[in-house]
Amino acid sequence: MKFEKNISIIIVNYNVIELLLNCINSIYSNNTSTLEIEIILVDNNSTDGSVDVVALRFPEVHIITNKFNAGFPAANNQGIKIARGEFIFLLNPDTEILDDAIEKLMQFVEAQNTLCLVTPKLLNSDFTVQKSIQRFITVKEIIAELFFLHDYMDKRKGYFQNLKRNEIIKVEALSGAAIMMKKEVIDKIGTLDVDLFWTEDMEFCYRANLRGIDRIYFPKAVIIHHQGQSGKKNINVMLSSQVLSKIKFFKKNHSLLQYYTVLIFRLLHIISRLLIFGFLSFFNKIYRSKFSAYFYTLKRFIKNDY
Repeated sequence: MKFEKNISIIIVNYNVIELLLNCINSIYSNNTSTLEIEIILVDNNSTDGSVDVVALRFPEVHIITNKFNAGFPAANNQGIKIARGEFIFLLNPDTEILDDAIEKLMQFVEAQNTLCLVTPKLLNSDFTVQKSIQRFITVKEIIAELFFLHDYMDKRKGYFQNLKRNEIIKVEALSGAAIMMKKEVIDKIGTLDVDLFWTEDMEFCYRANLRGIDRIYFPKAVIIHHQGQSGKKNINVMLSSQVLSKIKFFKKNHSLLQYYTVLIFRLLHIISRLLIFGFLSFFNKIYRSKFSAYFYTLKRFIKNDY
């Protein structure tokens, strides 16, 4: 059989074995006969038997086994380095392909006159529409987040309203849960920044923007994303990375004034959450875990571990 197109799908896994197996199975069960799919699994030292089970059930999957948790960006880069496909598809392990979503994404990417990054419509586990697009972070957003106003700002601007329509739109940044591109994009802008865990997808799109590469939301392809399952395994790392990675983003991409402004407001953010969750921790263990995570974040901040 002669395949028309080839694609490398890169999946980074950390202790989500059941979701991973569902993801891989959905890729193969929804493949058309015209796609040559190469799945590259990069495992970040999982302890749930992920590697052995995948090797047994899907021997055609190329597995890279790390002996430590290399992080999401670095692990993706490992997969990109050995990928043979004309197309690259970065895909989270907590996703499920619906219908011919992969082929639709590939056909759309190929039909564009210029290079682009494309994300599908993402659905939550309950099939409601998930935010699969982002705005580039601004100082105003960092300040608003301190006062719990960032969601209000997004709603007021209506940035995410298009997600509920089936319209193809150009956006600022895409969610790293599912990004399709031609391999040529990597040649032009490089791989993911390994120092920007949690904002690596936004920074990747930021570099694409600087090189004139469009970022496009393509809702005709639909994928389920059981969001945040890997992060739940370690709330300290997840929450601290959410807070501190934005500092690194500004340090790399913006002026010193903006960087130091963000630095100050991130510290205020951490302190305010410690006070809030410290009080609430007397009432619920969820708040105790959040207090602990913010305390861990403060220690990282003090050590300049961002």
